[in-house]
Amino acid sequence: MNVLMDRPFQAFATPHNLAMLVTLFTAVVLIAYARSGPSETKLKRLRYTMGSLLLLAVALDPVLILKRYGLGEHGWEVVMDNSLPFYLCDVVSIFLAFALFTKNQRLVEIGYLWGVAGTMQGLLMPTLWFDHKEIEFYIFFLQHGGAPVAAVFLVWGLRIFPEKGALLRAVFWSLGYITIVMSINWLIDENYGFLNGKPDADTLFDYMGPWPRYLITLQLIAYTLYAILLKIAPKNQESHSA
Repeated sequence: MNVLMDRPFQAFATPHNLAMLVTLFTAVVLIAYARSGPSETKLKRLRYTMGSLLLLAVALDPVLILKRYGLGEHGWEVVMDNSLPFYLCDVVSIFLAFALFTKNQRLVEIGYLWGVAGTMQGLLMPTLWFDHKEIEFYIFFLQHGGAPVAAVFLVWGLRIFPEKGALLRAVFWSLGYITIVMSINWLIDENYGFLNGKPDADTLFDYMGPWPRYLITLQLIAYTLYAILLKIAPKNQESHSA
């Protein structure tokens, strides 16, 4: 059960809207920059900076929780409830960080689909418990804005294309994530990925039916979004999405 009870954050208030606008602006600027023909050295510095920021955002989550709630039993309880790196947004941030470091096509491919189709839900309807006066607000949007920015930067800016079979691979990756994280949830009695119950905050899950039906609805929506994202992704002559 989530032990963070007070929730001053308000979805679609001015700070949230500004965070989304900054995310959009950053994506457009970085894609334009990558396409402008900078040197490989400059692009490498940019890639490593972006990847490091994503990893930093994931790593800072439990650190900030312990700073706020202390190193005692309560602090560690909050970490167990909220800050282990098992949410999809955490996993895709790590994948995208290593995609930025290595330019590995398979990591780019799943990072693009999860980062846009998945993390964007967290950007639009955050399960965030802190307002813009708290550092947690900025770390949250560094990660949840940074992941989709990194995803489109890699595909649209660096032109690392999804390849044939991408949709089927994404389905297998998604089912694998669900299986592993649901098992972890049962073992540690938590709800990472919101796979064992809906979040306490208002999210798009509220429109998908009760548990476990909403998991089926969620997967159908996800696969549809994957297909759309693969359809609109740039392709070279030898590469076509599934």
